[in-house]
Amino acid sequence: MRFRILICFLFSLFFTNCGESEIGSFSEETKEKIRKRIKQEGFLGVVLISQDDNILFRESIFPGKKRKNSQLYKKHNFPLGESTKTFTSFVIHMLEEEKKISLTDPVTKHLKWFPYPKITIGHLLHHTSGLPKIIEFLPNFDTEKNHLKRDDVKRIFLESKLKPAFPPGEYWKYSRLDYVFLSYIIEKVSGSTYSKFLKEKVFDPLGFQHSNVDSNEVLIGNSGIYSTPEDLSLFSLELKKPKLISKTSRDSLIKKTVLSDSISEDPIAFGEGVFVGDYFYWTYGKEKGISNFIYHDLKSRIFITIISPYGNSKGDLSSIKSILTEIIFDAKKLNLKKRTNLPNEIYIEDLMKEEKVPSLGIAVFRNQGLSWKKMYGTKTQHTLFRAGSLSKTMTATATLRLVESGQLDLYSNWIGKLKQYKVSVPKGKRRSIVNLDLLLSHTSGLTEKGNWDDPINSGKKHLRELKDTNTTKGNGLKLYYKPGSKSRYSGGGYSIVQEILAERTGKSFQNLMSEVVFQPLHMTRSTFRQNLTADDDRLDGYDEQGNLLPQKSFVTPELSSGGLWTTPEEVGLLFHEVAKAKQGKSNFLSKDSAEYLLSPKMSAANLTVHALVAHGFFLNRTGKTEYFFHGGHTKGHKSLALFNTEKGYGVVIMTNSENGSKLIWRILRSISVEEKWDKFVN
Repeated sequence: MRFRILICFLFSLFFTNCGESEIGSFSEETKEKIRKRIKQEGFLGVVLISQDDNILFRESIFPGKKRKNSQLYKKHNFPLGESTKTFTSFVIHMLEEEKKISLTDPVTKHLKWFPYPKITIGHLLHHTSGLPKIIEFLPNFDTEKNHLKRDDVKRIFLESKLKPAFPPGEYWKYSRLDYVFLSYIIEKVSGSTYSKFLKEKVFDPLGFQHSNVDSNEVLIGNSGIYSTPEDLSLFSLELKKPKLISKTSRDSLIKKTVLSDSISEDPIAFGEGVFVGDYFYWTYGKEKGISNFIYHDLKSRIFITIISPYGNSKGDLSSIKSILTEIIFDAKKLNLKKRTNLPNEIYIEDLMKEEKVPSLGIAVFRNQGLSWKKMYGTKTQHTLFRAGSLSKTMTATATLRLVESGQLDLYSNWIGKLKQYKVSVPKGKRRSIVNLDLLLSHTSGLTEKGNWDDPINSGKKHLRELKDTNTTKGNGLKLYYKPGSKSRYSGGGYSIVQEILAERTGKSFQNLMSEVVFQPLHMTRSTFRQNLTADDDRLDGYDEQGNLLPQKSFVTPELSSGGLWTTPEEVGLLFHEVAKAKQGKSNFLSKDSAEYLLSPKMSAANLTVHALVAHGFFLNRTGKTEYFFHGGHTKGHKSLALFNTEKGYGVVIMTNSENGSKLIWRILRSISVEEKWDKFVN
């Protein structure tokens, strides 16, 4: 279960908080550095950077003479697209403070025609209503929207009689329809049109000069606002020091969403109309071929608006944001190779010491294979790290190898058929089907409620002996929801895969993995053997303060989901081979099997809003680029592997510290820039 926390934290680091700092103004040297760096990225468009009411940088970056046109989007505004949501949620809070609505109000209280009485205004704000995506009832919406009106969308939705995908509040599903219905509520309660209300209650009071709402926008509330970087900078001041709404309402707007599902542990990195992290929020919108990325760090008070007239992807624009913050705060270049003592560089071992990370391993791959590897703070170049949930990638790959050989079937039901473990199935779900396809993609409905990675389980020899940290009743593993209905990250589900593989082949899981995966790929150091000693050249884990953790020889029967000991290079061998197989160039795995492993099942909403869950891997897509990845976290060890699906390059980073995530982003960004990778933030 810990991998969810790691990945949510890791991907939030793409939008790292910058801390308190008073910038004042930019020197001409800094401005020229900004121009040069973002042009090197191939970006053309408009950038505004401000701190409070001080515009630090505002330019249009275009080739030749066009670059001098700094007035672009200054008086002639641009469409915000889905960045409009921030304003919609803002005015919802205005109405709440006027006592005209409550976030707990059923939508039906204000919209009598709305068919679902259990969905509240708060559910719409947080995208936890379960309402369908528009393309689910209007599959050709993107090509037909110019001929539609908002009431047409409402009518077709009502006629479709589509039911919510889950009980309100239990799960997260991004749906533009949520904010369209919020616009109806705003109009009903205020007695005004959405556009008039925004102008009178927000734009005029805040001194906006060139903002308006397109009243003909078909998805008004979700999109429809046109604005300028300068006006948006004024809005950032309101969110930093709110006057039109209370600080409590502002805090609600940028607070992560907590699901009501009883087995949910981690909040979703989405607030009310904005994606959120620690002290910052961001949005991305695209409309009429123009895209924008808006970032506001409430702690440093830095506000950034990036506009691309060419419709650049979210990944492209977030990368530009990262470059800007690196320049603004004079971030030193990370040196991974050898110490140079240059003033603008920080050597990796110095950063490790600063972050209290004793050991680190990196393996970088290109399409042809391993490019370079390096271990820091280890006894040898082959020292073993504990891989945590990276174990699942090995398990899924082994499963597909056994399917290819005819020993397993992906779609056979395993409920009630295991000899050594009986799956707990509540009444009403007795006819459920749980198969390997669902187990590998975390969509089986089968999961543990709490966490098994705890000292109380050290030394246990079988899954049925484990104790759940969140319940007194057994190990907490049972069927919690309808198989295939949603994605819920499940280490327990992978333990069932382990049982299936062992029972079907008659071999221990450890020996089976060696035979099916490690030996064919020449992974000579990797092992699922537990109770390793110092003679095995393995690393102990450390806590956030840099203290050695006591459970040096933590032993778990949960091998398939967290029992692997390995090296960055050997994890990379598996990921690289899967990428090769996807290209039809592997003798280890068929193209069909690789495509299955990397085929998206659904959005991994409880993991991160940036990921799709596949089979044993997760997918990150931005524009035409796709990466597959997985992380690992057991106490004292954190790691990540990320590879480009089509081009085969990637990296594996492993650490033996609870602070490992702090290094992983810096390393990942440094390598991606140096290797000139395609953008991977989505």
